[in-house]
Amino acid sequence: MMGKKDSTNKRDILLVTILLLVVGGLFLYFQVFQTSGEANYAHVYYGSSNEPMVTIDFVKNEIIQYSEQDVPSEYGSFPIIDEGKRTITLLGDYEINGVRQIVVIEYDFGLKTVQIIEEESPNNICSREGVSTGKPLICLPNRVRVEFETNDDSDFTV
Repeated sequence: MMGKKDSTNKRDILLVTILLLVVGGLFLYFQVFQTSGEANYAHVYYGSSNEPMVTIDFVKNEIIQYSEQDVPSEYGSFPIIDEGKRTITLLGDYEINGVRQIVVIEYDFGLKTVQIIEEESPNNICSREGVSTGKPLICLPNRVRVEFETNDDSDFTV
């Protein structure tokens, strides 16, 4: 009986090792190749919408707001676009003591970069992502995401 259990364990270890290598390889591939083109636009989305709430146009150096964020009136109006500070502020879904938290996105027209500089969520993962020139930024607890559109294919969103 012991021989059968040992071979099963060896097969399990081999299967898990192969699976980890494949997943690791795919992760590295997408990290290296997903930002191949220069970004023309960064689209800011809230919730499950496929329509951007705000677009950062790196070609014309302008911010285009398409819609208001649907939030309770006690929070005010969102998004807040501050062209002086080069920030876009949305109200995230993550709550602390019953109060929804903000997500502040900073952009740089010259460098064609976007960064989440302020947000509250478990482990603050999205603000730790750093500056992005093409890699999507996703804040799951807050339901905010930033996706880039590149020169390579103007209809393709990375």
